[in-house]
Amino acid sequence: MSEAAPRISVVLSFRDGGSGLDDAVASLQWQTEEDWELIAIDDGSRDAGAEMPRLLADPRIRLIRHAHSAGLATRLNEGVRLARGRYIARMDADDIALPQRLRVQADYLDAHPDVDLLAASVLMIDDADAPIGVALSPTGHDQLVHRAALHFPMPHPTWMGRAEWFRAHPYDEKAVKAQDQHLLYCTFRSSRFAAIGQPLLAYRYAQLSVRKTLLGRYHFLRAVWAHGSPVDAVVSTMLHAAAAVRDLLAMAFRRDRDVIRRRVGTIPDTLRDEWTRLSAQLRAARN
Repeated sequence: MSEAAPRISVVLSFRDGGSGLDDAVASLQWQTEEDWELIAIDDGSRDAGAEMPRLLADPRIRLIRHAHSAGLATRLNEGVRLARGRYIARMDADDIALPQRLRVQADYLDAHPDVDLLAASVLMIDDADAPIGVALSPTGHDQLVHRAALHFPMPHPTWMGRAEWFRAHPYDEKAVKAQDQHLLYCTFRSSRFAAIGQPLLAYRYAQLSVRKTLLGRYHFLRAVWAHGSPVDAVVSTMLHAAAAVRDLLAMAFRRDRDVIRRRVGTIPDTLRDEWTRLSAQLRAARN
């Protein structure tokens, strides 16, 4: 590991990451920005993912291993404490960073010192790496927090922010789901958010589940009831109840994929071509 502090620290917590973890790490190694470190935290894996050559051979990667799982929020807070970079970026083990992701976001933060936390739009992909559509994030703070009682359109794996912001605002370790939305609600009044309009990450579609849906909305509402006004709390509860019913009905009638498709837009030809090249490169690296 270089003695000089890197420009960017990427924090990635994984548990039984499998082949997706190898793809995620490869996508970081192929970044146009090379001044980064990866803090890869094994949250009690039961497979051999932590033994993959990519994790062990690159001096920019710091592998932290734990025998038992403590949950995502705990491991992300650990990664923030260990980070040496000026900026801290998030990454999940089943997502893939497009080659320009780190450079575009770090350059934006350099040019906008008032922004604390930056997200990006995403290309949604399925388990077979087939593109589904583009989920566009609004770019300005006011647009991002416009529906704060329900949702912040800032995909968690796309986050990059100032190290001091992450250290001042740790994740709530009681939140077992929706850790990102919980943190955003707790901080949006005193922070400045932004997003890059272009997709910078291939975001793996996660099939809806009853447990994830209900737990995620419960932990988001915890933040609203603790930090919002009584009116905000009541309105947010009603909105989340309606959204949960919609999701549960979609799952019951096996139409959950339709819910995702309604949230995404058409993929531009240039992005589709870029993804075709990158996914082919990943397939070749697996063989």
